[in-house]
Amino acid sequence: MIMTDEHQHKKGTTTVGIICKGGVVLAADQLANYGGFKANTDARKLHKIANNMAFTIAGGVGDNQAILRVLEAQLRLYELEVGQPTVKAAVTLLSNMLSDKYQYTYHPFSVHNLIGGFDTEPRLYSIDLVGGASPETKFSSTGTGMVVSYGILDAEYKVGISVDDGIKLAVKSIVAARKRISSVGGDNITVFKITAKGVEEIAPNKILAIAKNY
Repeated sequence: MIMTDEHQHKKGTTTVGIICKGGVVLAADQLANYGGFKANTDARKLHKIANNMAFTIAGGVGDNQAILRVLEAQLRLYELEVGQPTVKAAVTLLSNMLSDKYQYTYHPFSVHNLIGGFDTEPRLYSIDLVGGASPETKFSSTGTGMVVSYGILDAEYKVGISVDDGIKLAVKSIVAARKRISSVGGDNITVFKITAKGVEEIAPNKILAIAKNY
């Protein structure tokens, strides 16, 4: 996640999404940088955008906040007028927003997002800065720390992993990134689990207890 002015640009984020049996786990570190300065060690990089899905942010703070406001508003209108949106509908909306910006200005938003949710089954998508959307069947990661987290995920992910084990794996992968990437960190790790029951944030004290094992 970046907090920037025209002279300062420094990336520092790790977000993770994992497809599990019966749900999706999303997780993110909590450090926001302003240049080389740790501006906020309790930054929110994981947001509920509908009753059945959530969204991770990596990149520029302002760009992500602008996108988040539109996503939340449009999906809320959809819920009121039509019913529960599908994950694909949210991904299409975000992809169109990003690709339109790039098409008309040739200056893309500084973002890389994950959308995870549950409609008829758990789903996970990675969306790049110009709107390219990739459906993920196992896991995904974004941000500077992704080079480390992917190593953990590649080595330890198992098809059919339980949601509880998915939470542990997500935390482990971000802890590994925090140890190796100086711009990844924060006070804790934010974790959501998304199942047929909806979006649930895991209590911070539980995440701290898991993180201590790694």
